[in-house]
Amino acid sequence: MGCHTSSEQPLVSVVIPACNEVVNLRRLLPQLAALDPRPEVIVAEAGSADETRSVALALGALVASSAPGRGPQLVAGAQLAQGAVLLFVHADSSLCQSSWNALHKALADPNLEGGAFRFSLEGTPGIWPRLYEFFVDLRSRWLGLPYGDQGYFARRAAWERVGPFLAIPIMEDVQWWTRLRRQAKVKILPAPLVTSPRRFQRRGWLSSSVRNLSLLAAWKMGVSPERILSWYR
Repeated sequence: MGCHTSSEQPLVSVVIPACNEVVNLRRLLPQLAALDPRPEVIVAEAGSADETRSVALALGALVASSAPGRGPQLVAGAQLAQGAVLLFVHADSSLCQSSWNALHKALADPNLEGGAFRFSLEGTPGIWPRLYEFFVDLRSRWLGLPYGDQGYFARRAAWERVGPFLAIPIMEDVQWWTRLRRQAKVKILPAPLVTSPRRFQRRGWLSSSVRNLSLLAAWKMGVSPERILSWYR
């Protein structure tokens, strides 16, 4: 669907998978609403026990109902979206106007079909966040393998050609990105998508890094998503 804004920039639909994310949505949704050009925003909600649905609606987002699981949530949101470009963003992310501008500048290349932002923990002080950013940047650029917290984007035609996220319990982002990268021209933008440090701080910076690399290696070796999930937990 080639919907465009009056300035001929493509309408971007931001899809946010969410379950019990009231606090983050109250921060993120006003931020997205302030972007220029304004995106379509869809919260893909999966049985939240809090007010995720009502808060999303009150703050101007569309809400897609989904079965539990990030893969099904992302697919449900994409099915509701009307944009020419789909951008998948986690609820604990932050997207500033300069990064939004960088996305639209990149989309001015008609051959570019998808990509992701640079991983960022901006605002989190200390040496460990900087080291974590550095090694994620190496993985993203050298291995060509960003994770979902870097905000995947794809043009509608690429999404339809590559196919949706799978309903697997983990690694749905890596599996989808691998397919996209094989079938479309993609780019890691130098502009950041800031993510929350909450899970890294909870688990420990070094242990988070080692575990993520170990899980990725297991995936590459063909270990089942169910087994990887048991290790993840």
